[in-house]
Amino acid sequence: MIETAEQLYQAIEQMGRMQRILESYRNEILTKNPRNFALLAEGPLEQLRQLQKQIDEYIQRLEATATPASS
Repeated sequence: MIETAEQLYQAIEQMGRMQRILESYRNEILTKNPRNFALLAEGPLEQLRQLQKQIDEYIQRLEATATPASS
């Protein structure tokens, strides 16, 4: 669970790492063995989904606690 801006930053960095891993798998494995690519990609894809969910939840909490602007 993301609770601070620092944790948000770390989650975003981790997403970048997962995307680079997937790109590496795509470049090195996909054309040679699509089945292996699919299997290897499952972990990073699930991690990306989890991180995105945590980021979404954090943003929703921020929005819920934000004070409305005066008219």
